[in-house]
Amino acid sequence: MQKYIAVINPRMDQDEIARVITKDIAGALFSISHQNYPMAAKLMAQVKALSKKQNRPISLIQDVSGMTDPLDMEFGLKSGVDWLVVANPEQAKMAKKLNKNIPIIWKAGKFPKDAGVDSILHAKLEDPDAEVAGIGHIKHRVSLHVKQKILESIKHMAQHTNASAIAVSDLGEAKALSAMRPVQKIILHPKNEFHAHQASIYWGVHPIFPQSNLQATLKNRQLVTKGKRFIDATKIKHVTINSV
Repeated sequence: MQKYIAVINPRMDQDEIARVITKDIAGALFSISHQNYPMAAKLMAQVKALSKKQNRPISLIQDVSGMTDPLDMEFGLKSGVDWLVVANPEQAKMAKKLNKNIPIIWKAGKFPKDAGVDSILHAKLEDPDAEVAGIGHIKHRVSLHVKQKILESIKHMAQHTNASAIAVSDLGEAKALSAMRPVQKIILHPKNEFHAHQASIYWGVHPIFPQSNLQATLKNRQLVTKGKRFIDATKIKHVTINSV
Protein backbone atom coordinates (compact mmCIF):
# COMPACT_ATOMS: atom_id res chain seq x y z
CA MET A 1 0.00 0.00 0.00
CA GLN A 2 2.31 2.69 -1.35
CA LYS A 3 1.74 6.23 -0.09
CA TYR A 4 1.39 9.39 -2.18
CA ILE A 5 3.12 12.68 -1.36
CA ALA A 6 2.09 15.95 -2.99
CA VAL A 7 4.40 18.86 -3.71
CA ILE A 8 2.99 22.05 -2.19
CA ASN A 9 3.93 25.51 -3.42
CA PRO A 10 3.87 28.20 -0.70
CA ARG A 11 2.25 30.52 -3.25
CA MET A 12 -0.79 28.24 -3.59
CA ASP A 13 -3.93 29.72 -2.09
CA GLN A 14 -5.98 28.03 0.62
CA ASP A 15 -8.47 26.50 -1.84
CA GLU A 16 -5.67 24.96 -3.92
CA ILE A 17 -4.04 23.47 -0.83
CA ALA A 18 -7.41 22.14 0.37
CA ARG A 19 -8.00 20.40 -2.98
CA VAL A 20 -4.63 18.68 -2.73
CA ILE A 21 -5.07 17.62 0.90
CA THR A 22 -8.53 16.14 0.28
CA LYS A 23 -7.02 13.73 -2.27
CA ASP A 24 -6.02 11.45 0.60
CA ILE A 25 -2.32 12.28 0.38
CA ALA A 26 0.06 11.01 3.05
CA GLY A 27 2.48 13.91 2.99
CA ALA A 28 3.06 17.44 1.73
CA LEU A 29 6.55 18.33 0.43
CA PHE A 30 7.61 21.98 0.30
CA SER A 31 10.68 24.20 0.33
CA ILE A 32 11.26 27.76 1.52
CA SER A 33 12.34 30.12 -1.24
CA HIS A 34 14.02 33.51 -0.78
CA GLN A 35 13.56 33.40 3.01
CA ASN A 36 9.80 33.83 2.62
CA TYR A 37 9.08 32.66 6.16
CA PRO A 38 5.63 34.27 6.58
CA MET A 39 4.35 32.48 3.47
CA ALA A 40 5.90 29.17 4.55
CA ALA A 41 4.42 29.53 8.04
CA LYS A 42 0.98 30.16 6.55
CA LEU A 43 1.28 27.08 4.33
CA MET A 44 2.29 24.84 7.23
CA ALA A 45 -0.54 26.14 9.39
CA GLN A 46 -3.03 25.46 6.58
CA VAL A 47 -1.85 21.88 6.09
CA LYS A 48 -1.99 21.21 9.84
CA ALA A 49 -5.48 22.71 10.11
CA LEU A 50 -6.79 20.65 7.19
CA SER A 51 -5.17 17.54 8.65
CA LYS A 52 -7.04 18.11 11.92
CA LYS A 53 -10.28 18.91 10.13
CA GLN A 54 -10.13 15.61 8.23
CA ASN A 55 -8.98 13.74 11.35
CA ARG A 56 -6.09 12.35 9.30
CA PRO A 57 -2.41 12.92 10.19
CA ILE A 58 -0.34 14.22 7.26
CA SER A 59 3.46 14.51 7.13
CA LEU A 60 4.95 17.96 6.56
CA ILE A 61 8.18 17.39 4.64
CA GLN A 62 10.62 20.25 4.11
CA ASP A 63 13.14 19.97 1.27
CA VAL A 64 16.30 21.78 2.37
CA SER A 65 18.55 20.12 -0.22
CA GLY A 66 18.89 23.38 -2.17
CA MET A 67 18.86 25.85 0.70
CA THR A 68 21.33 28.72 0.71
CA ASP A 69 20.64 29.90 4.26
CA PRO A 70 20.78 27.54 7.28
CA LEU A 71 18.00 29.60 8.86
CA ASP A 72 15.59 27.94 6.40
CA MET A 73 16.14 24.60 8.13
CA GLU A 74 16.00 26.10 11.60
CA PHE A 75 12.73 27.87 10.79
CA GLY A 76 11.16 24.67 9.46
CA LEU A 77 12.14 22.66 12.52
CA LYS A 78 10.86 25.32 14.91
CA SER A 79 7.61 25.46 12.93
CA GLY A 80 6.97 21.74 13.32
CA VAL A 81 8.01 19.96 10.13
CA ASP A 82 7.91 16.16 10.43
CA TRP A 83 10.68 15.24 7.96
CA LEU A 84 13.65 16.94 6.29
CA VAL A 85 15.02 16.19 2.81
CA VAL A 86 18.79 16.73 2.57
CA ALA A 87 21.41 16.23 -0.14
CA ASN A 88 24.74 16.13 1.70
CA PRO A 89 26.24 15.01 5.03
CA GLU A 90 26.65 18.59 6.26
CA GLN A 91 22.91 19.22 5.98
CA ALA A 92 22.17 15.93 7.74
CA LYS A 93 24.54 16.75 10.60
CA MET A 94 23.10 20.24 10.94
CA ALA A 95 19.58 18.82 11.13
CA LYS A 96 20.49 16.34 13.86
CA LYS A 97 22.30 19.06 15.79
CA LEU A 98 19.16 21.21 15.75
CA ASN A 99 16.80 18.30 16.48
CA LYS A 100 18.23 14.84 17.10
CA ASN A 101 14.80 13.24 16.65
CA ILE A 102 13.97 14.65 13.21
CA PRO A 103 13.84 11.89 10.57
CA ILE A 104 15.91 12.58 7.46
CA ILE A 105 15.35 11.69 3.81
CA TRP A 106 18.50 11.51 1.69
CA LYS A 107 18.10 12.98 -1.82
CA ALA A 108 21.24 11.73 -3.54
CA GLY A 109 22.27 8.29 -4.77
CA LYS A 110 22.70 5.48 -2.25
CA PHE A 111 22.38 5.64 1.53
CA PRO A 112 25.46 7.29 3.07
CA LYS A 113 27.22 5.21 5.72
CA ASP A 114 27.45 7.65 8.61
CA ALA A 115 25.04 10.52 7.95
CA GLY A 116 22.28 9.15 10.19
CA VAL A 117 19.60 9.24 7.50
CA ASP A 118 16.33 7.31 7.75
CA SER A 119 15.13 7.18 4.14
CA ILE A 120 16.18 7.78 0.53
CA LEU A 121 14.49 9.76 -2.25
CA HIS A 122 15.34 8.69 -5.79
CA ALA A 123 13.77 8.59 -9.25
CA LYS A 124 13.54 4.78 -9.26
CA LEU A 125 13.51 2.48 -6.24
CA GLU A 126 12.47 -1.14 -5.85
CA ASP A 127 9.33 -1.65 -3.71
CA PRO A 128 9.14 1.98 -2.50
CA ASP A 129 7.15 3.17 0.49
CA ALA A 130 5.90 6.36 -1.12
CA GLU A 131 5.72 8.26 -4.39
CA VAL A 132 6.51 11.97 -4.53
CA ALA A 133 4.56 13.68 -7.31
CA GLY A 134 6.82 14.49 -10.25
CA ILE A 135 10.03 13.80 -8.33
CA GLY A 136 10.52 10.14 -7.51
CA HIS A 137 10.04 7.59 -4.76
CA ILE A 138 10.92 7.22 -1.09
CA LYS A 139 12.27 4.06 0.50
CA HIS A 140 12.69 3.85 4.27
CA ARG A 141 15.56 2.19 6.09
CA VAL A 142 14.10 -0.19 8.69
CA SER A 143 16.14 -2.48 10.95
CA LEU A 144 14.86 -5.53 12.82
CA HIS A 145 12.76 -4.58 15.84
CA VAL A 146 13.59 -5.83 19.34
CA LYS A 147 10.10 -7.42 19.32
CA GLN A 148 10.44 -8.71 15.76
CA LYS A 149 9.31 -12.27 16.56
CA ILE A 150 6.25 -11.02 18.46
CA LEU A 151 5.32 -8.77 15.53
CA GLU A 152 5.73 -11.67 13.10
CA SER A 153 3.40 -13.74 15.29
CA ILE A 154 0.85 -10.92 15.29
CA LYS A 155 1.05 -10.75 11.50
CA HIS A 156 0.38 -14.51 11.29
CA MET A 157 -2.51 -14.13 13.72
CA ALA A 158 -4.03 -11.48 11.47
CA GLN A 159 -3.73 -13.79 8.48
CA HIS A 160 -5.29 -16.79 10.23
CA THR A 161 -8.19 -14.78 11.67
CA ASN A 162 -8.86 -12.96 8.39
CA ALA A 163 -8.38 -9.60 10.12
CA SER A 164 -8.47 -6.40 8.07
CA ALA A 165 -6.02 -4.41 10.18
CA ILE A 166 -3.36 -4.56 12.89
CA ALA A 167 -3.33 -1.73 15.44
CA VAL A 168 -0.17 -0.82 17.39
CA SER A 169 0.79 2.15 19.57
CA ASP A 170 4.54 2.30 18.97
CA LEU A 171 6.11 3.96 15.90
CA GLY A 172 8.94 1.44 15.78
CA GLU A 173 6.45 -1.44 15.74
CA ALA A 174 4.50 0.22 12.93
CA LYS A 175 7.71 0.67 10.93
CA ALA A 176 8.71 -2.96 11.46
CA LEU A 177 5.28 -4.19 10.37
CA SER A 178 5.45 -1.90 7.33
CA ALA A 179 8.71 -3.54 6.27
CA MET A 180 6.96 -6.95 6.41
CA ARG A 181 4.44 -5.73 3.79
CA PRO A 182 1.33 -7.38 5.32
CA VAL A 183 -1.97 -7.48 3.41
CA GLN A 184 -3.66 -5.92 6.45
CA LYS A 185 -3.69 -2.18 7.10
CA ILE A 186 -1.31 -1.10 9.86
CA ILE A 187 -2.99 1.29 12.29
CA LEU A 188 -0.75 3.43 14.49
CA HIS A 189 -2.47 4.89 17.57
CA PRO A 190 0.48 6.61 19.28
CA LYS A 191 0.72 8.67 22.44
CA ASN A 192 2.83 11.24 20.60
CA GLU A 193 1.15 13.31 17.86
CA PHE A 194 4.49 13.89 16.12
CA HIS A 195 4.75 10.13 15.59
CA ALA A 196 1.29 10.10 14.02
CA HIS A 197 2.33 12.68 11.43
CA GLN A 198 5.71 11.08 10.82
CA ALA A 199 4.24 7.62 10.27
CA SER A 200 1.85 8.65 7.52
CA ILE A 201 4.44 8.17 4.75
CA TYR A 202 5.32 4.59 5.72
CA TRP A 203 3.96 1.88 3.44
CA GLY A 204 0.64 0.52 4.67
CA VAL A 205 0.60 2.60 7.88
CA HIS A 206 -2.56 4.55 8.72
CA PRO A 207 -1.89 6.75 11.78
CA ILE A 208 -4.66 8.20 13.92
CA PHE A 209 -4.42 11.05 16.39
CA PRO A 210 -3.56 10.14 20.03
CA GLN A 211 -6.75 11.64 21.42
CA SER A 212 -8.95 9.64 19.03
CA ASN A 213 -10.95 6.59 20.05
CA LEU A 214 -9.42 3.64 18.20
CA GLN A 215 -12.54 1.67 17.34
CA ALA A 216 -14.62 4.75 16.44
CA THR A 217 -11.88 6.10 14.18
CA LEU A 218 -11.49 2.79 12.37
CA LYS A 219 -15.20 2.89 11.61
CA ASN A 220 -15.51 6.61 10.80
CA ARG A 221 -12.49 6.66 8.48
CA GLN A 222 -13.59 3.33 6.97
CA LEU A 223 -10.22 1.78 7.75
CA VAL A 224 -12.09 -1.36 8.81
CA THR A 225 -15.58 -2.03 7.47
CA LYS A 226 -18.45 -2.89 9.80
CA GLY A 227 -18.40 -6.50 10.93
CA LYS A 228 -14.73 -7.05 10.00
CA ARG A 229 -12.03 -7.96 12.49
CA PHE A 230 -8.89 -6.16 13.53
CA ILE A 231 -6.00 -7.14 15.79
CA ASP A 232 -5.57 -4.74 18.71
CA ALA A 233 -1.88 -4.90 19.64
CA THR A 234 -1.72 -1.39 21.10
CA LYS A 235 -0.85 -3.18 24.35
CA ILE A 236 1.52 -5.68 22.85
CA LYS A 237 1.54 -7.88 25.98
CA HIS A 238 -2.23 -8.23 25.73
CA VAL A 239 -3.23 -8.69 22.08
CA THR A 240 -6.94 -9.07 21.29
CA ILE A 241 -9.09 -9.78 18.24
CA ASN A 242 -11.94 -7.27 17.91
CA SER A 243 -14.72 -6.45 15.47
CA VAL A 244 -15.89 -3.03 14.30
